[in-house]
Amino acid sequence: MSTSNLPYHRKDLKNLLIEKGIEIVNADGLQSFSLRKAAAACKVSHAAPYSHFHNKEELLSAMQLHITERFSQILEAAIVENKNPAALLKDIGIAYVSFFIDNPSYFQFLYANSDIKVDLTLSIPDGENYTPFILYKNSVLSLLDQSTVSKEKQNDILITTWAFIHGLTALATMKNVRYDKNWKEKITDFMDLLEPSFLNSPCAG
Repeated sequence: MSTSNLPYHRKDLKNLLIEKGIEIVNADGLQSFSLRKAAAACKVSHAAPYSHFHNKEELLSAMQLHITERFSQILEAAIVENKNPAALLKDIGIAYVSFFIDNPSYFQFLYANSDIKVDLTLSIPDGENYTPFILYKNSVLSLLDQSTVSKEKQNDILITTWAFIHGLTALATMKNVRYDKNWKEKITDFMDLLEPSFLNSPCAG
């Protein structure tokens, strides 16, 4: 009898393990996570995950990389498609919040259960920082490059704008936060409030 249709022969098992793994870690925590739990959630044999991952640490790394790559692609697309430099951060902000509204489990995993490190200083090389933050940082600095804003004030602006967008995302993805409007429909309005604070009236500092 052919076994090609059995669940653990699915070509997308690797991605399914990643997605289910993210859900399990968010629900139960890192300490209780295992390949066996991931297999059970995917309705495959306990041995099936080992065709893709040697241990749970490899799966956890793949989960983090999966989110980071998708997150980076979304931000990169917003940057490439932007036609108006003055609206660049607005476009990135909309892309940022929308991505995590569509994937709330990613936000929780990435910022509560992974080992990513975001360095908010301007002194370390990009290669040592978190890729999505690098994309955001360089976009902010490109807008401030020709201004008279000091390096210290640029860093203040960078942190403030990142915190604004990150905070909105946290609110929009929290299950225990109630809001009577549609978050995705309101993102543009929120981003419009952010723009003047650093583009129209920057302080030299």
